[in-house]
Amino acid sequence: MQIEYSQLAQVIRDKCRRRPVYYISNRGNWGDALIRQGTLKFFHDIGLRYYELLLRKGRAFRLVDRYLPLVLRGTLIYGGGGSWCNLWDKSIRLLNNITSSYQQVIVLPSTFEKRVIFPNTTYFSRDRFESRQCVPEANFCHDMAFYIERQTAGEGSGEGYLFRVDKEGSGKISIPPENMDISLQGTFLTPTDPFFDAIDRYRVINTDRLHVAIAACLLKKELHFYPGAYFKNKAVYRSSMLGIYDKIYFHDL
Repeated sequence: MQIEYSQLAQVIRDKCRRRPVYYISNRGNWGDALIRQGTLKFFHDIGLRYYELLLRKGRAFRLVDRYLPLVLRGTLIYGGGGSWCNLWDKSIRLLNNITSSYQQVIVLPSTFEKRVIFPNTTYFSRDRFESRQCVPEANFCHDMAFYIERQTAGEGSGEGYLFRVDKEGSGKISIPPENMDISLQGTFLTPTDPFFDAIDRYRVINTDRLHVAIAACLLKKELHFYPGAYFKNKAVYRSSMLGIYDKIYFHDL
């Protein structure tokens, strides 16, 4: 995966040269915290200087230095995620409101179900298939959660059932009574160690949650991965799991 992340790093260096850089994470559930963790690790590794912003009530605030004047004429890096689809479109609505404040915008690896066109914006897709058909100018890079790299893992025991229970589920999976939708137990700012610990308890993981599946890959678990309401899961599986990780099985419904 290093070549794709190296290409992403080069684009960021080219676009951010001699400009202040601001980062906004996609506001989502605990799975999105893995995206944020991988992104911040990536920024550290490439030596990127940036300000992280939080959004509250439609306004941008620095997460780390609230006392410096906020000058939004640099480059915005917007965190990757899945809210570019028919079910969730808050990323589209957000960028529609704020892209004019920046000279350049970079959208980190995301899934695109809706066509998006914003000025001075560079897109990265986290799959090589449907997302790039929707946004042909998007570059491919793996989901930033993969950048966390392999975790120290135990053997675990038994099977974990971690299926989603929200509207992005396929509606075709019989959810077992012992199911735990772990992604709903935290936010994009929640520390990720407990997320990995919860998955590491099991030897086998069954899920239709993308970032549960990514965590299972990083922990070298046997993974049984299922589709959700649209193409996202299978597209990322084909782009970033198949042939890269062992004991990974995708089950079409």
